[in-house]
Amino acid sequence: MAKARKKATKKATATPSSSSLPLRNFDLLKRYDVYYHLRRGLTVCKDVKIKGKRTFEEIDDAARPFVQYLELEDAKGRTFMLNYLHVFMICEAGVKARFSMVKS
Repeated sequence: MAKARKKATKKATATPSSSSLPLRNFDLLKRYDVYYHLRRGLTVCKDVKIKGKRTFEEIDDAARPFVQYLELEDAKGRTFMLNYLHVFMICEAGVKARFSMVKS
C-alpha cells in the first residue's frame, strides 16, 4: 500500500510500455474543460480541476468501471462527481478543439 501512495504523489510522468505511444498521467495541478453526455445532450464543465476518482466499493474492488466517478472542483471551489463513462473529451481549460461532424 505504501508503494501505491508513493506512485500517486509523483508528478505526471510517462509510463514505460511496449508500444511507441507514451502513457502519461493527467497533471492534477492544471484545469480542464470536461465534455460529457447526459440524457438531454452534450454538456461541458469548464475550468475544472480533476481531484481524483471516487467509488462506493472497497478500494480493492475499484477496478470495476461501473462504480467509479471523477471528482471535479469548479473555479469557485465546489466539488462534484461525474460518472467517468459519460466523459468523452478532456481539454486544457480554454482550448478550442477543432473537429467536424461526419454523417454516416
